[in-house]
Amino acid sequence: MPEEFLLSDDLLRQLMSVGEVDLLVGLPSHNNAKTIGCTVETIEETFQHGFPRERVVIVNVDGGSKDGTSEVVMNATLPKHPSSRGLTSLRTEHRIVTRYAAAPSPGIAFRTLLAAADLLRAKACAVISPETSNITTQWVGSLLQPVYRQNFDFVAPLYCRPKYDGLLARNLLYPMSRATFGRRIREIHSTELGFSGRLATHCLNQDVWNTEAVQVAPETWMAITAICADFPCCQAFLGPKEPVAGSSGTDIVTAVRQTVGTLFWCLESQERVWMERVGSEPVPTFGPDRELSSQKVRVNRKRIFDLFRSGVAELSPLLKSILAADTDAEIQRVATLDERNFHFDEVLWTRTLCDFAAAYHHSRLNRDHLLQALVPLYRGRIYSFLLEHQDSSPDEIEADSEKLCVEFERQKPYLIERWNAKT
Repeated sequence: MPEEFLLSDDLLRQLMSVGEVDLLVGLPSHNNAKTIGCTVETIEETFQHGFPRERVVIVNVDGGSKDGTSEVVMNATLPKHPSSRGLTSLRTEHRIVTRYAAAPSPGIAFRTLLAAADLLRAKACAVISPETSNITTQWVGSLLQPVYRQNFDFVAPLYCRPKYDGLLARNLLYPMSRATFGRRIREIHSTELGFSGRLATHCLNQDVWNTEAVQVAPETWMAITAICADFPCCQAFLGPKEPVAGSSGTDIVTAVRQTVGTLFWCLESQERVWMERVGSEPVPTFGPDRELSSQKVRVNRKRIFDLFRSGVAELSPLLKSILAADTDAEIQRVATLDERNFHFDEVLWTRTLCDFAAAYHHSRLNRDHLLQALVPLYRGRIYSFLLEHQDSSPDEIEADSEKLCVEFERQKPYLIERWNAKT
């Protein structure tokens, strides 16, 4: 563990009192008092039913909650269900609570969990978001089982999503990471995941933790690190993912800056790995490898289109410095189309992202400004997707997604050419 990262004396005392464990479940939190109690109860019920002989611990890493989140974690009780009668555990269930700052930081929270896993010599770990309102014992078990009993080192979740949900993953993160790093992991960024103690120690010892890309999206970085270092990876189907009622979620500008920024940074830091990989390979999957419901998420398509068009107009000089001349000309052309005839096809979208990744690599301008300039173009692609798939079935949407993935793989030589071009 790098010397500059120090665990508090209180946390170290708590860890020492626990000793070595088989299973660790981490709960990063910030003002989650309303939901985290149910999350803790579900995790402990998972331990009771699925892992009655194992040594276990729940670690809550809290970033400045003001609503008593950590107190709820410590006071939550295991519910008594009729099916649980007579069920006894063969070991003590430990809960650890630590607070690290006055404001939440994904990087600090995740790094603290990895350090706890390393010190406790945990064999299998899972991270669960208390922002999810419908967590079940099956969720927790599905993230732990492949690591603990089947020797995988990284478990990515799969969710049943409404047809208009997860568009950033479907239109950007998955196809681009699949084409570059060569593994078909659909949820490269998620607040739920499973991993081994071995992978935790490997990631903890990397000298990257002061990097903004890792601080804002450490889960994405771990997924790509596992792929590039050839740790055995898999996916586990969890089912529907429902946010907490009233949660506003992450705005699209922040989501792109964080997740796409981390993806581009990983392309740079793992350049030697992805340039040598050709095509992509599936990873073992537990449960269905995809599931879309016909439920529609309400979106304001007109606003998306208007923000695309105005963004292209306002950022025209900036886009010219990022995009190849023919790509920029095509973007300018599609921005003149009316709403009903608009189409931002997969070829143009793929080349756009390749140009942005190369410009990020060459640092042609401030990287944060570059990522923000991508947002209106992403909106254009999403508007096109929503327009085309108003009445599409889940199978038709899946076929379109696969078409985009194949296009990314086909254009990987173009990305390499732009990446290596001398500026």
